[in-house]
Amino acid sequence: MTKYALISVSDKTGIETIAVELERLGYTILSTSSTARHLKQFCKVVVEVSDLTGFPEILGGRVKTLHPKIHAGILADRSNPDHTKIMKDLQIDHIDIVVVNLYPFAKVLADPTSTKEQIIENIDIGGPALLRAAAKNHRHVVVLTHPNDYQPTLDYLKEDGEVPLSWKVNLAFKAFAKVSHYDADIADFLEEEHAEGGIAPRIPAYIDLSCTLHYDLRYGENPHQRAGFYTDRRQGWDLVHGKVLSFNNLLDIDAALRAIRLYNEPTVIIFKHTNPCGIGSGFSLADAYRKAFATDTISPYGGIVVVNKPLDLETAVMINKIFTEIIIAPAYQEGVLEVLQKKKDRRLIRFDPEFIIKPSNPFQLRALTWGYLVQDWDLVGESIEDWRVVTRRQPSTEEFEAMIFGWKSVSYLNSNAVVLVGKDRAMGMGFGQTSRVDSTTIAIMKAIKFKHDLSKAVCASDGFFPFRDSIDELYQNGVKAVIQPGGSKGDEEVIRACDELDIAMVFTGVRHFKH
Repeated sequence: MTKYALISVSDKTGIETIAVELERLGYTILSTSSTARHLKQFCKVVVEVSDLTGFPEILGGRVKTLHPKIHAGILADRSNPDHTKIMKDLQIDHIDIVVVNLYPFAKVLADPTSTKEQIIENIDIGGPALLRAAAKNHRHVVVLTHPNDYQPTLDYLKEDGEVPLSWKVNLAFKAFAKVSHYDADIADFLEEEHAEGGIAPRIPAYIDLSCTLHYDLRYGENPHQRAGFYTDRRQGWDLVHGKVLSFNNLLDIDAALRAIRLYNEPTVIIFKHTNPCGIGSGFSLADAYRKAFATDTISPYGGIVVVNKPLDLETAVMINKIFTEIIIAPAYQEGVLEVLQKKKDRRLIRFDPEFIIKPSNPFQLRALTWGYLVQDWDLVGESIEDWRVVTRRQPSTEEFEAMIFGWKSVSYLNSNAVVLVGKDRAMGMGFGQTSRVDSTTIAIMKAIKFKHDLSKAVCASDGFFPFRDSIDELYQNGVKAVIQPGGSKGDEEVIRACDELDIAMVFTGVRHFKH
């Protein structure tokens, strides 16, 4: 009987090499339309699927491999006598190797010039069916989905005349994973189409977790934990200098990018362990960095600096004065990389400002030991027109500007979070405490430690104040304006305390609690 290798690919990278080598090993190349035309330039004999099946490709190529002679040739169990008899009676040859990659659905979808019809036409039907069939029957069939696996497979065939079962299992796993990922992309597209019609459920009934391993990490949060970085989206940033990023590096980068997107004016944020230790805005990045560094002049050592404008030489030189593990910028001006790359242990990241406007994943997902939590992203995009002054004293213009700055800044601190700010800088931050008054105390302590004038500070709180204790402590340290979401049973008590102490307070009506 003829030994067939079925080859039908959209990505033709390296395909002529494996086809020629398989032909030399005694396989007859079986192929479809454009792949067949390509391979006929290199192989002595290429049998088209339509010639084998006796049925033409129809519907513009939508139907070509969906035929019993093809799928029986792949799915027949060579160790089953009944299968062997049926194949002989029906004169169907076995297909021992299947080389298939799929229509480039994700690529076409990502192209802004693609029409809906083009996107739909790039949903592959026959390809996934071939891959699933070959992967199911992997004891007898070799299934190849990626050019990286062509040469190792050829090496096995040349050396032993067959492919070991362990390698076949590995290839079958990759085939099912590819089909799963492919189908997930299509499901995401259709879900978005559904949502645009205004009839999508608020939270999806099914969550797809199909992602590709982008690269292995040395370890997780601690050296004894295995880890990897998986993604099914374009990253939107790239490493331009330094060692491979670690698990904790990636967490810090994600936190930094989610924070910096909130600012339009030149802004610098300094992070440690996914929380900021310095925030500053100014007329230039250098001005903003001075303010951010002044927030806390100790914690920035070994930290992460993110900026929202192209990094200039003046600012880079200031950052370079202390050890900074990661610097993140949308671009680097001339001469900056040469200065910063002198420190080999430093990582330099370049990001696309368009990428960080909105998360590429539709929902935020967190893993539990027994399942997952899913929620909408908190994009901190509410209008200040909905804010409400609830005290007798109105905030001054400068205090209101500081409230806007503080409300952005407190939104990405871990709760309970309190930040003391001016209109363009942070002065003290308290977060991650079990009571809001403790966070208030820490924010005040940090501000005093680094000699900030709290008489010019506004307090921003990510959640409501349940009692007046924080208000009293703020007043005792000179703070005269507060912004918070409101909504506590203790609101009346807190408002009375502010009126008693001549403190201006604004309720936003929106909480930005980050658990």
